[in-house]
Amino acid sequence: MIDELRAELARPDLPPATQQKLSTLLTVLENDPQAHLESLAMVDPGPHAVIAFGDVDSADLIVFLLHGIETDLAQLPGWADAAQRLCADIIRSCVARGEPRQVAVIAWFAWDSGTHVSALATKHATVGAARLAVDIDRLEPRNPHAHVALVTYSYSSTLLGEVFAMNLGEDVRTAFSIASAGVTHAARVALTDAIARGDLVLYATEGANDSIAPLGRLGQHPVDPRDIPGAIVYECDGGEAPGVDGGAVIGAAVEGHASQTSVDDHGRHIGYFDEHAQGYLTLVARLADAAVTRPHAS
Repeated sequence: MIDELRAELARPDLPPATQQKLSTLLTVLENDPQAHLESLAMVDPGPHAVIAFGDVDSADLIVFLLHGIETDLAQLPGWADAAQRLCADIIRSCVARGEPRQVAVIAWFAWDSGTHVSALATKHATVGAARLAVDIDRLEPRNPHAHVALVTYSYSSTLLGEVFAMNLGEDVRTAFSIASAGVTHAARVALTDAIARGDLVLYATEGANDSIAPLGRLGQHPVDPRDIPGAIVYECDGGEAPGVDGGAVIGAAVEGHASQTSVDDHGRHIGYFDEHAQGYLTLVARLADAAVTRPHAS
């Protein structure tokens, strides 16, 4: 697959923006020997890719990490860092419990997440949900016993809702809705039913000073996943959190709606996937819970 990527980069007619995105993808892959390009699609408005960190075929836990709107391969480095760190931290957490597990985290850049305008509707989320379901189905013959988890952020949590509204979530056992743009009423019913049947464990969180996430719920997907019956709501505004190596630590509060941490003249602004954030530390711990629910194959 990486040869296919290099072949695309060698094309003389490649638009500069596309070339930059593919070069970014190649750099990420070359910098991590455990990174694997699962798929590459040359589509409009830009190339799509699925990048796995860890061995998908032998993993006890496979985590799909999904981005929000106005994000494509140009922003891959930050998301790849989050995926790599999440994979390592879940493994560390399992080892600290005396329950070592194999983990793979997939940075899923295989959808057009749209803009702040299109995010008020469900079209991009619905199409993305159908594509994600295909990729999850492809894992079944490769690793039929893996525990599959979805970590969704902002508008991709709307995609999460569509996966279940379209009855495509039978292989998903654990899901996280972080700073949600909301789900539809049909998705609310489907998620509620899946939780009640014991087929899904759903976690949800949102920062108190996140002013962007609620705007997404003003459109066609108004339901806050934190209000779904059976959803487990956890905090991300700073306070006690599970430490990666065991015990408890004080996690940092998330600031605003950003997924990644940024630094400017006013200081360091904590994003939802910052390694010190209370919500991120809780995410790691709950994914470690998911990992150890599958007996380790020795």
